[in-house]
Amino acid sequence: MIVILLSCAYLLAANVLLVSAQAATRWCDGLTGICLWRYHEENLDLGYGYIFPPTARNSTEFIGFLTAPASVGWIGSSLGGPMRNNTLIVGWVDGNKPVISARFTPTYSPPQVLTTGPKLTILGTSGANATHQRIIYRCENCTRWGTGVGSINLNGVHTFGFATHAAIKPLNPSVANSSLYQHTEASVHTLNTPDAVAAQYDILLAQLTNAPPLDPGSPTGTEPPGPTPTVPALCSGAPNSIYSLNTAEGWKAGVVLSRLSAPRAVVVDSRNNLIVLQRDIGITGHTLDANGCVTSTKIIIEDATFNHGLDVVGNKLYVSAPDLAWSWDYDPATMTVSNQRVLVKDMFNPGHITRSIHVSRKNPDYISVQVGSDGNLDLASLDPTLGRSQVRVFDMRGLPPGGASYTSTAYGKVFGHGLRNTVGIGEDKNGNVYVVENSLDDAHRVINGAQVDIHDDNPAEKVYPLGNPTSPNQTFFAGYPWCYTVWEPANITDMRLQVGDWFVQDPTGTYNEAWCNSNAVKPISILPPHAAPLDMKFGVRPGDDNLYIALHGSSARTVTLGYKVLAIPGRYLASGQWVPNADLIGTKTSSIDILYNRDEGQCRAGCFRPCGMAWSANGENLYVTSDTSGEIFLVKAPTASGTPTITSAPTATPTAPTPTTAPPTSAPPASTTNTAPQATQSSWGQCGGTGYSGPSLCPSGFLCRPKNVYYSQCVPLDWTGFRT
Repeated sequence: MIVILLSCAYLLAANVLLVSAQAATRWCDGLTGICLWRYHEENLDLGYGYIFPPTARNSTEFIGFLTAPASVGWIGSSLGGPMRNNTLIVGWVDGNKPVISARFTPTYSPPQVLTTGPKLTILGTSGANATHQRIIYRCENCTRWGTGVGSINLNGVHTFGFATHAAIKPLNPSVANSSLYQHTEASVHTLNTPDAVAAQYDILLAQLTNAPPLDPGSPTGTEPPGPTPTVPALCSGAPNSIYSLNTAEGWKAGVVLSRLSAPRAVVVDSRNNLIVLQRDIGITGHTLDANGCVTSTKIIIEDATFNHGLDVVGNKLYVSAPDLAWSWDYDPATMTVSNQRVLVKDMFNPGHITRSIHVSRKNPDYISVQVGSDGNLDLASLDPTLGRSQVRVFDMRGLPPGGASYTSTAYGKVFGHGLRNTVGIGEDKNGNVYVVENSLDDAHRVINGAQVDIHDDNPAEKVYPLGNPTSPNQTFFAGYPWCYTVWEPANITDMRLQVGDWFVQDPTGTYNEAWCNSNAVKPISILPPHAAPLDMKFGVRPGDDNLYIALHGSSARTVTLGYKVLAIPGRYLASGQWVPNADLIGTKTSSIDILYNRDEGQCRAGCFRPCGMAWSANGENLYVTSDTSGEIFLVKAPTASGTPTITSAPTATPTAPTPTTAPPTSAPPASTTNTAPQATQSSWGQCGGTGYSGPSLCPSGFLCRPKNVYYSQCVPLDWTGFRT
């Protein structure tokens, strides 16, 4: 039994965003000669500037400057810092025409255009030339919003948010209310607003109002390149990929659909049609030819409230929105639906709003439904009766008319809780259900009374087996919101921990590492911090026992990572359960990149972001959605041997790392090297990689081959498991 204790200090901290934001500085615009206060994001060359009228006028307006390279898709500012519950100003240039809108969202969902409140006017010198775009605007009724609950602090330091998609214009760039592709970077900056007050505000406003548009000039070689073709193309006539597609050795990838509206989940139905959930549109169906290429497209259900969850099993189609999950009778021959039915309701919380759903293939009367935490640190969700940070399973045969409440004990059972945000749900070949968790952002560790930032390399994302949906373990607890999994032990200097151990943010409280070891279930595999796993699929073809995971990627750390599809080599035990080939520590380095960007560390400037995945029935074609680039990729597995060639070290029975006792705080951190130093490395041992200091000489018959920049391994001379 888990005792629930909520610290007042933690409850307060859970609702406060603590940031170390960079400040705006004084800048003079070379085109107009106007000097103002602007924040400059140097990596992407973005500018966010503000001019305010004298405060004695009690005005609610300001003049704003948005500047960016010509290649940037859109640029935006949050007038109150975070995205939620604040006025958002979003602009871009369509050709040489500046486009701007004010938007708002109370949840982590696509912001909608405001039709009342802010009044935006494009001012002179706006437009684009060969190298840059700029939008100079007047924002009236903009310093207060939401019936007065939000406002810009005009008398001191204020925090603004900013965001951009660094590469792709909105879906319909000629109209201000177009859907946006999700940002590639978002953060905050500060401005001491009294510095930005201009005594001659009216004169500056008149100057900008009367100024002509920006002279577009003539094109130069600095314009960004177009989409990168994949050679050879997998589908004749298909569009080129926006970003370079890189694959593991023997695999091929190409685009089958593009310019979609944030495609999220994807399913292949029983007649080999591709079914896609597109945000702001609904459910679309796409017929495929024998090669897996799209030949025609139709809208199956038009509903902009659908945001992520989708499944199709036999003649039933299932969809979710933030508060509801439905089913329809579905005809795969015509891709049409009828008889809509509410299955589950009362799921809304403003934190994580995706509701992943999975209908068991082995037991198709059972649907698993996921609800994430209400924000980054949701301490109250430790109580499973609240229905957050968990997965529940429902037997659809007994659901009442109008649907069952998510927290109803009469209809739903807890399948697993203490799961911060398990967007990915998968089922192995024997009907066992697994989830992959998105763990904590902004992690810290209290060391000697001081709060130390460890978020770049901790905690790990992780994979859990939940089991048989017909008989769920209702006490399965995965640790959140107190217990987190170590990825990089060196950052936690007050204890001797190893990869895969539990850690807590404040070890001086009731919820410490000992409590976690007694109450929480350890994962079977770990993934890098902030990799943002959004889907998981097990191999379908005979002999393909790998687990494939789509990493959406994140800019929540100093150097971005993720943005790829990887495979975790595994096998099936005699019990029928799938397990990784490596033990928990070994899973840190045993995965194989299948589809990846050229440099995941540079993805603030734009990358494709894998979101949903679906196998064709024969297991040869893997479809991968990328919501922020509006694309769907066809990834073809190697066919020479009949099964995908992905090999790892010899199998070992997975075991959880043994907890260790904390040494004095002066003790050095444990080494993260998995193999003890020796003159010659063992077969299949690590032999190189960034930060590695062990032996690099492999035994006879083995060669040291790189898996990635962080890990090289001693493999047989004739082995082909890693890409070249």
